[in-house]
Amino acid sequence: MGLISVASNLSAWRGYEYYKSKKVKNFKQLGADEYTGQVTGSDGVYSIFLDTKHIRKSTCNCPHANGKRIICKHIVALYFEIFPKEADNYLELVEENEREAEQYKIELERKLHKYINALSKEELREALLEVLYDSPEWIYERFIRDRIGY
Repeated sequence: MGLISVASNLSAWRGYEYYKSKKVKNFKQLGADEYTGQVTGSDGVYSIFLDTKHIRKSTCNCPHANGKRIICKHIVALYFEIFPKEADNYLELVEENEREAEQYKIELERKLHKYINALSKEELREALLEVLYDSPEWIYERFIRDRIGY
């Protein structure tokens, strides 16, 4: 998945969405590792050159990537159109990352509850004050206004 690792997360995801939305109009293989194609974008149809061996040689004439060595969403969409199995692999990776993030969040919440339940009343007071003092001023002021009535 070399091309995807070079693209930003946003370009990779948007490229996947473009691929799934069938925004790739056409493509043609030029050589063993080189392709050209056209992808419909928000401001028209963009022309892409894709070099799968030398990823940074790939180009797109969209405003985001034109004249730069950026892997934009249009390049990603073309790549997925040519290599649909890579699109499947990418989606599996995204879904796995989301599952891991959700599991991490659940475990973190469990640990937090366990920690809080183990604190004494005085330790809880100190922890609350520390959080309020370290919070942005508007949180501190809102807490005082809502709880104490200032």
